[in-house]
Amino acid sequence: MRKKELLKLGNMSATAKMMQTAEADPPQRTVYRSWSGEHAYLSYQYGLYMRCQVIQGFLKTAFFLPEYLRTGGRKPVYELYIDKEKGEFLTYDQITQKWRTAKLDMLPWPGYVYHSEKKWISPQEYSLIRKYLGGEHGGYRGLLEYQLKIRAEELKRCHKKETDPWDLELEQTPELPKDWDRWVSKVGITENYIFYQYSRKGAKTGYCTFCEKDVAVRNPRNNKTGHCPRCRHEIVYKAIGKAGTVVTEYNNMYLMQRCEDGFILREFKGYRKYPKGNYRNPERSSWEVRRAIYNHHAEPRNAYYWGMYKQSEARWIRTGFCSPGWYGDGSGRVYGKTLPTLGARELRCTGMIEILQDKKEIDPEKYLAVLECIPQLELLAKAHLPALVTECMGNYYGFGKAFQNPESGSLLKLLGIDSQQLKRLRENKGGRQFLEWLQYEKATGKCLPDEAVAWFCKENILPERLRFITDRMSIVQIYNYIRRQMRETRMKSSEVLTTWSDYLSMACRLKMDTNDAIIYRVRKLRKRHDELAELCGRKELAVRAGEVLEKYPHVEDICQEITEVYGYTGKDYVVVVPSRIEEIMEEGEKLHHCVGSSDRYWERMERRESYVLFLRRTSKPDTPYYTLEIEPDGTVRQKRTMYDRQNKDIKDAEKFLREWQKVISKRITAKERGLAEKSRILRNQEFTQMRENQVIIHTGDLQGRLLADVLMKDLMENKEALAEPVLAGAA
Repeated sequence: MRKKELLKLGNMSATAKMMQTAEADPPQRTVYRSWSGEHAYLSYQYGLYMRCQVIQGFLKTAFFLPEYLRTGGRKPVYELYIDKEKGEFLTYDQITQKWRTAKLDMLPWPGYVYHSEKKWISPQEYSLIRKYLGGEHGGYRGLLEYQLKIRAEELKRCHKKETDPWDLELEQTPELPKDWDRWVSKVGITENYIFYQYSRKGAKTGYCTFCEKDVAVRNPRNNKTGHCPRCRHEIVYKAIGKAGTVVTEYNNMYLMQRCEDGFILREFKGYRKYPKGNYRNPERSSWEVRRAIYNHHAEPRNAYYWGMYKQSEARWIRTGFCSPGWYGDGSGRVYGKTLPTLGARELRCTGMIEILQDKKEIDPEKYLAVLECIPQLELLAKAHLPALVTECMGNYYGFGKAFQNPESGSLLKLLGIDSQQLKRLRENKGGRQFLEWLQYEKATGKCLPDEAVAWFCKENILPERLRFITDRMSIVQIYNYIRRQMRETRMKSSEVLTTWSDYLSMACRLKMDTNDAIIYRVRKLRKRHDELAELCGRKELAVRAGEVLEKYPHVEDICQEITEVYGYTGKDYVVVVPSRIEEIMEEGEKLHHCVGSSDRYWERMERRESYVLFLRRTSKPDTPYYTLEIEPDGTVRQKRTMYDRQNKDIKDAEKFLREWQKVISKRITAKERGLAEKSRILRNQEFTQMRENQVIIHTGDLQGRLLADVLMKDLMENKEALAEPVLAGAA
């Protein structure tokens, strides 16, 4: 619309009839109550007055406010211009002398316009609006309906600019295979049942939902799994009187088809429902939820999902491809009849065909996403190593460490094993842990029985965990020793290893000959461990400190280096950084905990993973109070007093520790922040391992609780340090 021409169309003023009607319509004050109190508003019988005319093909409508009409004002507040031929409208604001593109309901009206239900317009002009716009209504309602229609058409045109390229690309989607529905019912939806009529004498026959036949059954029990004696498919028994309506879980299903750009991967979901009393006629439902298009080299192009597009319509919407780091489980059956032709070209260099031979269910999109990051996945799939493929897809971030020679195109060199070991890996369906044991076998040249390796994998024990004893015992001897201790002490394997390594560390401090089989392969491990723990408490500190320094030469230097960073004195408490190993040992003895007698704390300090500090009262700075284990950014891992306890006064001390964390957050440098990041990763890995192994505390007030839960509750992360930016050039 040409705005200057519109302004030349003339002005419309209020008529005498409008003035008289407004004069006879005084404002009414209405009061209403709500939860926030009493509220009042003004309203008129007619909240708005209108005049209109058709001039030079335009419909011009003027809007007048009753409050102005009652004071003698005849000019409109807004003038609306509509060009039906072009489908356009524009509003001129007479108050501000500006043009507005908003609809009538979005203009800044006084509140009474909305509170008053009626808008005044003469019958002739009401009919004029309806006739011009061709709608069902005239007046204010007809104008607003027309504007809403125009806006909807504009929005639709705007959306089409985005969706038309999507629809054009999706036009290449092939038709579903002719046997698709049957495949979904028999293969895609994996759960099947045998329904039987319960009888005290025992049911003799049942109905198999897969083969759809009456079959003989023997001692069935409701919800018990088994196999159909006729079709041999896995089933779940369902007693007709107890089962009610049975619905399978939602199953993921995949269909891969060739298209113009390469191939399209289509994801479906489906389930079966067996209504009560009509188990022979199940209701099946399946629907498509996602499409991913790849080129002829299996490289991703575009992906789409079925959803609500901008709250307007259900349609295919473009989205991103599956992330290789996605932890969800999208595994499902893959339609097989289209795979041979794709395997000859598009999927030839992916290993997809081979992995589908070994695994009944897989998420093909996740597989291709991981393959893009870990190209060695193709070799693993083609070598028929499904366990390694599954672990790589589950967590590809650290899986690259399992490869001995990542750049090699040879599978044997890649894995660092020989052909016989590869055969054993395949026969045992081994995963990454089994592979690490085979790599250890090849590196040491010592043959390991598959039985022992499989047991270590089941117990989550890797060669690195046994490093403290492998110089004196063979892996088979260690295997037998751990199992015997588990039987005799009823400890878990992880507990046996921890007790064993701690026992040997204490034996070394006491100058015992740990190369003597009688010492390192002690019969009553737990008893000897407890005896040495008591002896270490009475041993001369200087001797023990010398032994520690021999093994961990940098501990005291690190303590002196960090004193200025972490030392702090408050009103009631003080954080003390020990300067000598003897101080830490004395702290452990006086508070009766293991800080000074366990190698794990010295190891963490040596590699700067964590530090041991003392929390003391300001009034008694030399009296042990609480022992702290902190990370380089000030995160408090542990805070323990007598016998590894926490008393009620810890709540007050924690307030001081928050104050201390704020102070040191301004002291730590980029170096400490880098160390803290590594420490955080190691800590999370340790907690995860503890949870997997179900490590339980056996003594003290916390007996019976999971160690990981106790440590997690004790953790005080330094949020101030996390929020502090790393300064450029910080040392």
